[in-house]
Amino acid sequence: MKNKKMIKGICIAVCAAVAIGAGCIFWILPEAQGKKPKEESIPGQDVRNTISYNGKEYEYNSKLKNILFVGVDRNDMLEEQETPGMAGQADCILLISMDQSTKMGRVLQISRDTVTDIDLYDVSGNYSTTIQKQVATQYAYANGGKSSNWAMKKTVSRLLYDLPIDGVVAMNIEGIRAMTDAVGGVTLTIPEDYTRIDPAFVQGMTITLNGEQAERYVRYRDINQTGSNNDRMKRQTQFLPAFLAAVRQKAGTGGAYYETFSAILEPYMVFDMAITDINELAEYGLSSDNIQTLPGEVRAGEQHDEFIVDDNELYDLIINMFYQPVQ
Repeated sequence: MKNKKMIKGICIAVCAAVAIGAGCIFWILPEAQGKKPKEESIPGQDVRNTISYNGKEYEYNSKLKNILFVGVDRNDMLEEQETPGMAGQADCILLISMDQSTKMGRVLQISRDTVTDIDLYDVSGNYSTTIQKQVATQYAYANGGKSSNWAMKKTVSRLLYDLPIDGVVAMNIEGIRAMTDAVGGVTLTIPEDYTRIDPAFVQGMTITLNGEQAERYVRYRDINQTGSNNDRMKRQTQFLPAFLAAVRQKAGTGGAYYETFSAILEPYMVFDMAITDINELAEYGLSSDNIQTLPGEVRAGEQHDEFIVDDNELYDLIINMFYQPVQ
């Protein structure tokens, strides 16, 4: 296993997000809302940007803007909680990387069941201890709102060898339905028999999902079947490009994505971006060919599934996706 201290990134200004059920439009909360945990440093934000790997020198691609999207399984995740552990869990975790030189986006999808270091905080936001648990629980083990966003940012950065993450977007389950209906539905072709999820999800059929169907499509999993989250992740990554196409078509070519949808999304989201950056990054292209998943394998744990990362493959993926050879 390679030492996670080896990869160090440089601080970049990341300003927007596109993601399942949300795309490019987010709600800015006042700084006063939500407590950030009091452990202030985040790995990877102010360190060197070159590394040695397999006898070659690599440097972090400074043209990238990385954003973390978190889909939360509770309706009240925006509210600050008095007791850590009550803010809901992260069912969908996507690291979205925008290349400013090509205006294309790439996605690294992280299984909610990934076992990693999880930080615990007390009711005042003070760091308490670190345990090994599924990454989905990190959102809950802060205090909700911006506090949980910050905790997820720190934990995912650490999981990815201290990769820079400078923006976080969180959306609750109601946002998927609301945004799909707002754009007039999302059209896609059902890749296999999903009639167990919805009778309309017949293999090979091209349908336009309404909000209720979209929520089922991206959320359903059989908790009694080991590895069922992997199948759900496939549906989420299929939904994402189709959703973004619907957003652009609805908003038109003017680029006012935030202005078009902000009133709809206000009750469902927490994020830390500027409106101008949201609208800019909404223009980035995204292909299903540019969606990667965290390497590893799933196994049945004592209580819940556990996804065990292949550290060697992850290291290679990080190098190939976020670094470039020094010229």
